[in-house]
This record gives sequence, C-alpha cells and structure tokens, in this order.
Amino acid sequence: MSNQAGGYPCPYCQKAPLETTATAPYVRGFLVAYQIGTKSFIGCTGCVKKKVRGEAGISLLLGWFSLVAFVLNPFMILYNFIRSFFISPNPAAVAGKLQELGLPDNPNIINIQAVGFALAAAMILADGVVEESELLAAEKAGDEVFGEFDEAALRMIVQHGKGIPPVEDLAAMLTDVLDNEAKEKVMVFLAEIAMADGHVAPEERMVLEKVGAGLGVTSPMV
Repeated sequence: MSNQAGGYPCPYCQKAPLETTATAPYVRGFLVAYQIGTKSFIGCTGCVKKKVRGEAGISLLLGWFSLVAFVLNPFMILYNFIRSFFISPNPAAVAGKLQELGLPDNPNIINIQAVGFALAAAMILADGVVEESELLAAEKAGDEVFGEFDEAALRMIVQHGKGIPPVEDLAAMLTDVLDNEAKEKVMVFLAEIAMADGHVAPEERMVLEKVGAGLGVTSPMV
C-alpha cells in the first residue's frame, strides 16, 4: 500500500488499513418515480465487500416500487453481488480517492459538496460522540440536499478531518451560492443529523444556531 494511505484505518472496522475502493450503482423505486445513483466506499477489502453486498441487499428490499426500477433493479443487484467477489486491494485507487477527498494535503476543498461534508461532520462531532445513527442520517438526507452524498467522504472527514473550519465559516461559503430554499434544506439536513440519536445536545443546538445565523435563516429547532 502507498504511504499516503498507510496512516488511515478502515472507517468501518477501524482495525485494518485502507486497502481498496468500490462504487455500487443502485435504483430506488417510489411508485410513480425512481432514483438512480451510486455509492462509493473506501476501506479494508473485507469491509468494502460487505458494503457492496449490503447495497445489493438494500436494493433487493427497496428497489422495486416503480416500473423502471423493477426493470433495472435485477441487473444492479446482480452486478453488485458479482462485483463484490472481485474486490481486491488497490493502493492506487485508495490514493486517488484520498486525493479526491482532500486528505491529507488539502482537506478543505471549497465546493458545495465538500462544505456539506464538513457541516455534517461538524454536527456529528459536536457532542464528542460519533453515533452510527447520525452518520446514517447524514448519508440518507445528504443526497436530497447536496446531490450524490459520498458516504466515503463523510466517514473519512469525520474520522480524520481534524482541520474542519468553524461552522460559521462553512455557512459563509454557502451564503452567496444557495437560494433561501436550499439554505432551509441545509438547516433541516443538519437538524435531522442532530435528532438521529434521539436527543439534541446543547453543542448540536449551538451548531444549528451558528449555521442558521451564517446563512441568514432560522434554525428549524428554534
């Protein structure tokens, strides 16, 4: 493995080193609509295989509820399942993914998705406890606000992005590029993360207030 990735443990098991990456396509049916996208994973070989197979399992349960999804879903399930057996260590892919994520040389890439990752990470880390429920809530809600919300990026930033800027600065980056509706969606997104573990800590409420002030919108929990 390259030296660049050697210092990072797998974000799933937190034991083995980073070894490989994989992308899993998916389709979700919503009766009269459908969503097609991809999820990317980075971690040790065993965990990435499990994540790709898990995505096939989710599609098996939730990928049927529209005509297009019904047609496409079997191919995506089969692809992900077969693909999982061929996932192997790939240091070059890991190095490329880390560079794409801005780790470690440039952790604060300024674009809307990167700011979204950092805001989500700041909320998850606000009370000093990283809850899996908060990570899952961020990954689920992030797609609606920031497009295809890269799960690998979020988990790597939560675990290794120690240079996350203050949330006021992150909000300021979005002030001139988002309209009011999008700003309100950002606030709802962060509120869903804060409430994912069943309670909202004072530190999480403070994050919401600071981001709301920076964006010029009211926190949904005020």
